[in-house]
Amino acid sequence: MLFRLKRRQTIAGDRAGNIAITAALAMPLAIGALALGVDYGSLTLQQRQLQASADLAAIAAAANISTAEKSAFDFFAMNGQSIGVVSAGGLLTTKGVVPFNPKTALEAYGSYAEITRGRYVPDPAQPAANRFVAGATPPDAVRLTLRSKSKLMFGASLTTPPALAASGTAATDKLASFSIGSRLASVNEGVLNALLGQMLGTTISLKAMDYRALADAQVNALKTIDQLALDLGLQSGTYADVLTTDINYGKFVGALGKTTGLTPSVSTVLSNLEKTLNKTKVMVKLEDTLKLGPVSQKLIGQSSGLSVNTSVFDLLSAAATAASGGKQLSVDLGTSIPGVASSKVTVAIGEPPVGSSYLAVGAPGAIVRTAQTRVAVEVVVDGLQAILGLKVRVPLYLEVAYAEGRLAGITCTGAANSATVDVDAVPGIASIALGDVDTTAFTNFGKDPRVTRADIISTLLLKVSAMADTTSTNLKTERLTFSPADISANRVKSTSVKNVLESLTTSLLSKLVVRVDLLGLGLGLPQPVISAVGATLGAAMTPVDTVLYNVLLTLGVRVGEADVQVGGASCRNPVLVQ
Repeated sequence: MLFRLKRRQTIAGDRAGNIAITAALAMPLAIGALALGVDYGSLTLQQRQLQASADLAAIAAAANISTAEKSAFDFFAMNGQSIGVVSAGGLLTTKGVVPFNPKTALEAYGSYAEITRGRYVPDPAQPAANRFVAGATPPDAVRLTLRSKSKLMFGASLTTPPALAASGTAATDKLASFSIGSRLASVNEGVLNALLGQMLGTTISLKAMDYRALADAQVNALKTIDQLALDLGLQSGTYADVLTTDINYGKFVGALGKTTGLTPSVSTVLSNLEKTLNKTKVMVKLEDTLKLGPVSQKLIGQSSGLSVNTSVFDLLSAAATAASGGKQLSVDLGTSIPGVASSKVTVAIGEPPVGSSYLAVGAPGAIVRTAQTRVAVEVVVDGLQAILGLKVRVPLYLEVAYAEGRLAGITCTGAANSATVDVDAVPGIASIALGDVDTTAFTNFGKDPRVTRADIISTLLLKVSAMADTTSTNLKTERLTFSPADISANRVKSTSVKNVLESLTTSLLSKLVVRVDLLGLGLGLPQPVISAVGATLGAAMTPVDTVLYNVLLTLGVRVGEADVQVGGASCRNPVLVQ
């Protein structure tokens, strides 16, 4: 009896076999979890394969947008995929075109693709989801959505396999080169030579006809970089390697003169200029002048056929301006301007705006800008008889904000290098004042210089002071459209056709406030003197306009206007964008 009791206690207290029992109870859960994991992994793999097919098919469809559906269907067929493509007449299948019903298509065919045409604008200012505009014309992109019935290995008996979907968006790879600068009109070689020489630390002696030849000549900037790379021994590098290298300005001019396509007369002018600049210590980095975007990463000489045409003069002046960024220049023009007894100019050039230049290569959204500029001009002219022929001093201060061009769109029209390009241009606004300005802190563009009343006539008998200011408020953005013919002809388009600088100086006179002190008696405003001063200043505006125009021309700046040129455009093989 005691033995049986002990045996019962032993059996009751025995714990052997508990793990096996627990494992047996948990096994169904473990097998279910494993089956779920396998199915999840299988679905993930199917989704990835579907996305890859959608992306590649979208590229194939974008290559022939007019027959996008057939191109996508042919792509699937060539890769052994039995996938139908929705078309206007029904569903394209290996058995021909059949009626399409989206409710039953997956059950009947397993997979099908839908194509939406539209336009894609890679504008960084727009959210990525808004860059593809369905239905926009003319189309240059497609969005292909691929739907497929999934397969479950274990869960099919418990639930309906979910439908999978993947979308790929492909667009024509579009690039354009464009620039913002100034055009030659009334050239005064004295002003251009003096200011350009001051910027480069040497003496320039070009003639007006030389400047016109340089302005009329067009050069492919990429060809110039190719030549420069050869001169520097960087042929095996990329365009970015040349752009980021410190280069002597004279060597840059030498490479420009060797660029193919220039006329002998222009090459001669550049060769003579190179000799003048051989001893200059001015160094330039072309990345401050040219922004080549994706082309900068290409090997030297491999620009994919894209032209980056620009005026030779614009390229020269932009490089000189970039090298002088943040500096202050003072030039005594003497009597080189007809109609003035003496003239002096002080110029401050702002640092190039971050991430922009006067010429750029890029997709829509790329920006080009001129430099912010300050100019103080002081001319002395002979007064009229009513003021005894006394010398009249005319001090003017001009501040020009940067002008901007933004690549708004590229419309491909079929051929690889045939496209229409839209540029949104905003002219540089300006304020102009008659008065004295403190130029000691001219280069501090974070502060506005103070303009004070100026003595324009100062003698023992007569003292006349004056002050005036006016501002150009033309801030309207204008869209400039360049056709393939415009691009081929290197046409320059402007936001305005009026002479804003002249209208500003004319407006300035209408706001003139003059104070006269005769014999130190403060006799108020004798009308004959006021009339003579006004007439003298009015006559002085013509030579003053000449000075201002040529100074700004050298810096690639125009007041109240923006001159834009598209140097080339390229529509290449489509790429995946979303």
